[in-house]
Amino acid sequence: MEQADKKDNKMSEFYKAPMINGVKVPYDASIKELKKGLNGAMKDYVVCLRALAWKGNWKSFDILKNELRNKDYYRRRAALENISYHKLWNTSPYLVRELLLDHSEYVVKLALSLLNTYGGCDVTNEVVIAYDFWKENEEIQTACRQYFEREHVDYYNLIWEYTNKKQDLLDNDTFYNGCSQEKLIGNWNEKERMSEYLSVIHKYFPEYSLQDAQLVLYKLSEEGCGYAAIAATLMHFFRHNSYHFMNTFGFPMYDQKGMNNADLLLLHFYCMTDENNYGMTIGQMMSRFRRFTKEYHLKAKIDTLLKVEPRQMREKDTYIIVMARDFVLLDERRKKIYVDEWHYMNLRAIDENGNLMVSSWGKNYILRKADIAGRVYFVRVQYAVKA
Repeated sequence: MEQADKKDNKMSEFYKAPMINGVKVPYDASIKELKKGLNGAMKDYVVCLRALAWKGNWKSFDILKNELRNKDYYRRRAALENISYHKLWNTSPYLVRELLLDHSEYVVKLALSLLNTYGGCDVTNEVVIAYDFWKENEEIQTACRQYFEREHVDYYNLIWEYTNKKQDLLDNDTFYNGCSQEKLIGNWNEKERMSEYLSVIHKYFPEYSLQDAQLVLYKLSEEGCGYAAIAATLMHFFRHNSYHFMNTFGFPMYDQKGMNNADLLLLHFYCMTDENNYGMTIGQMMSRFRRFTKEYHLKAKIDTLLKVEPRQMREKDTYIIVMARDFVLLDERRKKIYVDEWHYMNLRAIDENGNLMVSSWGKNYILRKADIAGRVYFVRVQYAVKA
């Protein structure tokens, strides 16, 4: 009996907590215990959400962010509402940015409402993107203008700069150039970008440490040419429709600087489909591409070609990927780059002499017929616009 009383006292201490909206929150509970509580009944789910929000650290941020994608509508809504607790809002600026750039109208409205209520976050660039993205939603437009006026921001000028920079990206057709697996390694020292990379990696591998995540980026930089080639076709396909890109993948096509998010798309593709094999065969590319497009409900098909005809290059929403071994590339200065292993590249054009204009590692090259000593294969990727 005495032992049972001790246990009851221990449990009462465990759940001793301040009242938030009339609900006691077990603020002393560990993150692990609170995460388990999310699998319980709805009343327990809400209490654990509030405890996580009250903690306001990066671990609770990751858990709450994942709950925004809960399949159950009522649990998803509860997660959204509990983000509003002030401590979490102040300690998780990345959450503010992510909510503002969400593809859900409800989430963006909530983020703007909280932002205009609490303030304290410099997210001007994200609000500019939201303002541009939700042009037809007057409620979101009004909330964005409220933020701009409160922060004394000349948003007309910012919108003009953002729109014109985005158009320059489209006109210059830089999507192939932006698709490089090496870009992820180059961003190691950028804390904000690394935080986004870690968020993507933890979505697929929640148990990974920082060291594990860095290893993922390193492996991708070493063996990711095939993934980068696929990502380039997707970026090019969506180049004139950033709205559908965001609704398809759940993050914006451009970052707050107006640069494309090809690296995030590439990382999603790699983490979702990689099977810890070194490199990727054509067969693996095809199966992984089908898995990825099925996951995001994209109408697409992939097949192989023995040779490429000029008419095939002109087919709408059709892309050719070259896989070759033992060849020499010429860069823009005609400097030779020797490649003695299998490598994927995006085919941009074929000149009258049969030389291939290709893109790889974020740059453009010439692959002359005479400089191909090994074998070469062609993979065709075709997309269909949703009705």
